[in-house]
Amino acid sequence: MSLRSKAVAFSVVQLIAAVFVYWHLITGGWLTNRYQINDPNIVNLVLAIFEPIAIVSVIAYWVWRKSFLYRLMSILALVQIIVGGGFLILILLFMLLWHPKMM
Repeated sequence: MSLRSKAVAFSVVQLIAAVFVYWHLITGGWLTNRYQINDPNIVNLVLAIFEPIAIVSVIAYWVWRKSFLYRLMSILALVQIIVGGGFLILILLFMLLWHPKMM
């Protein structure tokens, strides 16, 4: 795989993940909440801060095409894949292990 095709793949991963995460943040109403450090929804705040940084790294790479920006973009794409996999595992475990209780 050439460097250009890898960069395109990383860019696509970044853009799809960012759109997906922000769609869930906006439709879930999580962006309208006020956050505190001890709040369990702080993960949503971290995601709301991380996604624009990831998108800016993609834009910066395609504008300047520096090796540093390529490495940053690839690392952030890997982080997004790991975070997405973690959320997928959490959702699957919840679906498999949750049983409604009858009153």
